[in-house]
Amino acid sequence: MSKQLRLDVAQLTDVGRRRPHNEDNMAYVIPKDAQMMAKKGALFIVADGMGGHAAGEVASEIAVDTISKEYYQNGREDVTESLVYSIKRANTLIHQRAAESVMRSGMGTTCVAAVLCGGTAYVANVGDSRAYLMHKGQVKQVSQDHSWVEEQVRAGLLTGDQARSHAQRNVITRSLGTNAEVEIDIFSEPLEEGDSLLLCSDGLSGQVEDDELRSIVDQYQPRESVYHLVERANENGGPDNITAIVIRVQEVGWEPPNARRPMRMSSREVSDEPTKIIGSLAGAPVGLLTQSADASYPNSPLRVASGSLAAEGMPAPQAAVPLPPSKSKRLLFPTLAIFVLLIVALLGGGAFYFLGLGQMGVNVNESLSLADQYITQAKGTLTSDPANALRELKNAQQQMTRVQHVALSTEQRTKLNSLSGTLVTSTKSAITNYNQRYLISPIPCSNTGSASISSGKTKAQADTLAVVQHNDKKLFYALGYDKAIYLMSQNGGTHTLGEKINVEGQVLSIASAGTRLLVLTLNLNDSSYSLQVLTPSNDAGTAFNTTKLPISQELTAEHTPAPLISAWDNDAFVVLNPTNSDSTVLVLKYDLNATDAKAQKMELSAGKILSLAAFPDKQLFLLLDNGNIQSVLFAEGKRAAAGVGIQQPIYTPLSVSTQGFTSSTSPVPAPVPQMQTLLMIPRATTSVLAANKVGDVPHLFIADSSNHRLLDLNIVSSGNSGTTLSGDNTTGTPQLKMQLSRQYVSPVLLNSLKSITPDPDGNKVILISQSGPVDAPRTQIDIDANKSPNTCQP
Repeated sequence: MSKQLRLDVAQLTDVGRRRPHNEDNMAYVIPKDAQMMAKKGALFIVADGMGGHAAGEVASEIAVDTISKEYYQNGREDVTESLVYSIKRANTLIHQRAAESVMRSGMGTTCVAAVLCGGTAYVANVGDSRAYLMHKGQVKQVSQDHSWVEEQVRAGLLTGDQARSHAQRNVITRSLGTNAEVEIDIFSEPLEEGDSLLLCSDGLSGQVEDDELRSIVDQYQPRESVYHLVERANENGGPDNITAIVIRVQEVGWEPPNARRPMRMSSREVSDEPTKIIGSLAGAPVGLLTQSADASYPNSPLRVASGSLAAEGMPAPQAAVPLPPSKSKRLLFPTLAIFVLLIVALLGGGAFYFLGLGQMGVNVNESLSLADQYITQAKGTLTSDPANALRELKNAQQQMTRVQHVALSTEQRTKLNSLSGTLVTSTKSAITNYNQRYLISPIPCSNTGSASISSGKTKAQADTLAVVQHNDKKLFYALGYDKAIYLMSQNGGTHTLGEKINVEGQVLSIASAGTRLLVLTLNLNDSSYSLQVLTPSNDAGTAFNTTKLPISQELTAEHTPAPLISAWDNDAFVVLNPTNSDSTVLVLKYDLNATDAKAQKMELSAGKILSLAAFPDKQLFLLLDNGNIQSVLFAEGKRAAAGVGIQQPIYTPLSVSTQGFTSSTSPVPAPVPQMQTLLMIPRATTSVLAANKVGDVPHLFIADSSNHRLLDLNIVSSGNSGTTLSGDNTTGTPQLKMQLSRQYVSPVLLNSLKSITPDPDGNKVILISQSGPVDAPRTQIDIDANKSPNTCQP
């Protein structure tokens, strides 16, 4: 039997942070009939509308509706000819609709469409919406922007960097609907299993670098990656509407050996002859993949074009209008349309309100009715499923936004005002329940405290903190960004860097080990490394008994110590990264009482170690640069680190608080289940691990700066973490599972976390946070995880 094309797909659109409404549209069609799938493939479309008075939204909607219907109904056998012809039909219809009303004059839309058929992706584009191909860790822009700056770049008059910041970077030179004729570029790319295709509007590609797009798409499953893509664009300002479709190829389909592979085609190469509408193809209903369709998020804030999702209960698309055979007819239709509209305006009068229709064909009564339904559904799940309630409320808000700029009758205005009040009340309730259900505590809380850190006379800022217990006193040591160690004094709400602690060699990192301070150093004279154990010998914390534990130069010949130390009780661990491309790292374990060291080789599945946290019984947690958090037991023999499972999905904090959501015009926050089965942190380069006992139970703490939060987790099922290797390619499987105990959130206090250190008494962790550039003042944040965060600042 021939192989069938199998895809995992997700899509998402968002208004962004500066636009009043969303003019983007998107759609995808995956035929359920295997014969139709093999013949015509799966279709994906993103359109970015433009034009005043919501005309851009009309143009983009016409584009996705017309293309998604016309592509499967026209009789052309060749995929590229059928795709180009469908786009051309959309261009004609948009151009005609623009001529019908002065308010829509000049409306248009960009469009990028892709058909995946067999083992090939066919991409057509007009404007600056883009298609990217992710293949084996590389990203390639398949489409070609039709913009003024890109034309200057292609002509050699501007560089890529100049184009990104040029004042005319948003000026496009080609779009659907602005002219009677349009030129369409089309490309083809061979596909392999594991490849991903990203279609997006410039609201995404203009705000997120190509490599970061690839990283997000490669790191997450499609339905998670679309959320992270939109989130990242919003974090970078969100100046425009943001739309993304992510398609992952699970299996390529069979393709005839003589399949055509086009390079570029103009729309003029496709005949203008009208195509007979052949109606719905028998046995070939249009639908979505069950595994990954947006139906799995039925109430998510996705706005899908109506034509492609008829099977999902959306209204059917408008029928495509045959192409006008002559120029005289092109002029006749707009003239007749204007004449008819004038008569209707004179005679109809009050029919506008009677029919419930507003400008640009907005059905006011239908939108208000849908908004009412969404709010009613949301109110039913405010307590049981607040995440779903927020998605319902997001949908309700989108319906209400459609009618905000439309002239309403008194009854309609009263209905809208009532819905707006209910939306605000319900959203605030959903936010409160969401935070409670997903263990989110905005800080400061009753169990947190903070203090500013002054550089004093040192002119340095603290990067890392280590707390040492000496008799009944705690001594605080800070490693500055100048790589010097300072004793820190505390005076009320201000902590100050004081006396410099002299240590032999260049300091790489410091860590707490109960009553001892651990310092990893490099001797610049002979390039040797040492772990120095400093035990305070006076109450002032300025004198020490020092034990120097050299790291064998035989080990450092092929491995370089990473600036990573962690300890639990009397066990201290140091990581040595390979100097070549080998994925094997070395972990050194020191018994601080016996002062001896043992080395263990460890195999990583990918990436390098960014942070390290030690647990009891020689268990280690590792944060890799690809965001994965893995665990391994220190034991003899080569070991493979294994992924860490989570008992329940971990949701990200919402973008607004109950106080921040003040009216129906504030965007309803969209909840995102960031982690579903495995513990992982996006943009891990800003994240840190630490461990401490909370009520005699070991807890893992993760500073996730990208989401402005500290995660507190504990183990719920252990088993052996990591596996003994019998061969070089053996990898560990997730056997350890953790659950979220609490997540502490603050966009201000936790904007950029530098370090976490455990309090020697247990229960507490102490953080250093930075706001602004490297030399900006730091803040110390103390969190007592053993106390319930009763009173929190929203």
